[in-house]
Amino acid sequence: MLHFKIMGKLSIFLFVLSFYTIVNAGSGSHSLWALATYIIGETPFPEFTVVLMLDDVQIGYYDSNMKLSVYRGYHITDKMNDEAQDGTYVLGTMYHHMKERSFRLKHHLNLTEGVHVQQRIGGCEILHNGEPALIMTKNSFNGIFADYAVYYNMTHFTYDSGQLLLGYNWMRQATERTLYANVWLPICINTLKKCLNREKNFVMRRVPPRLRLIKKEVSGDLQVICLAFGFYPRHINLTLLRDGHPVAEQELTGGEVLPSGDGTYQLRKSIYVSTEELREKHNYTCTASHLSLNNKLDVSWESGAARVHLFILSAPLVMALIVILFCILICLARRIRAASQNLQLASVDALEADERNLSSDSEI
Repeated sequence: MLHFKIMGKLSIFLFVLSFYTIVNAGSGSHSLWALATYIIGETPFPEFTVVLMLDDVQIGYYDSNMKLSVYRGYHITDKMNDEAQDGTYVLGTMYHHMKERSFRLKHHLNLTEGVHVQQRIGGCEILHNGEPALIMTKNSFNGIFADYAVYYNMTHFTYDSGQLLLGYNWMRQATERTLYANVWLPICINTLKKCLNREKNFVMRRVPPRLRLIKKEVSGDLQVICLAFGFYPRHINLTLLRDGHPVAEQELTGGEVLPSGDGTYQLRKSIYVSTEELREKHNYTCTASHLSLNNKLDVSWESGAARVHLFILSAPLVMALIVILFCILICLARRIRAASQNLQLASVDALEADERNLSSDSEI
């Protein structure tokens, strides 16, 4: 019960994370996010945990039990000790800041019992040409957004104090903007570029999708499934068309990008086609566009025509098979009959030879 309660308080935060990773992958930009969770109350989890994400790949971890930054990327070298120490210092500072903030929230909201979760997403993003796009922090408490600060496009700073704690006055906001522009942004962008250079063979790779249009019968109807799989990065535009027009979203099932377990992703969308609709000639097309493709990838199937053509082609084929099988049976029957006759003749000849031998022996 405790586990489900905690997961419920994390759901909105995870939705925000998925939104940013999808935006980043789609625009060709890259991002570095620290996803931190501080828990008030007794649980089997560490009091404080941080997951470090480069785009949609986990490259680091820190928790309050071991108090050590651990790099979990795909390219690890011996030269990372200094960087690990820097990461331990930064994430340790975040730990103490969120702990102090949780203490203030607990007293401000008069919380005495139970489990409560404070979360923070903080990080930066660069464009495909390496220019900084934004740096942001957002805090939530028990799944309710409390405040956020965003310094983006390097032109303006936005701050929303939320409703949980008192907001900053104009002087504090000016101070925060200066810190974001001159301290946090350079540190984050520099770290992002280092991680991106180290993991470029994995994070910056382009794996084109494979596309399938699958048809299977379900309770008398036909389910047409548009499946794209084996692609990276995760952002993809997958559309199911009927006679050249996109099928309405309310008619489709699926549509969530899922990991395949091998570092790539998959996505499927499907539609149920009734028996009445199958009698009509509808052309179904599955089309996909992806960063790895110069042109759209598509595969089509025409329902009515495909079934009619299959029936026209299958009848002559079945007749030909019947004729071939009939000829084979006749040949086999003739061979068996001939072999039987040969055996009978051989038996008669053997008997006649035996009789002649007996006659010769009696005359002697």
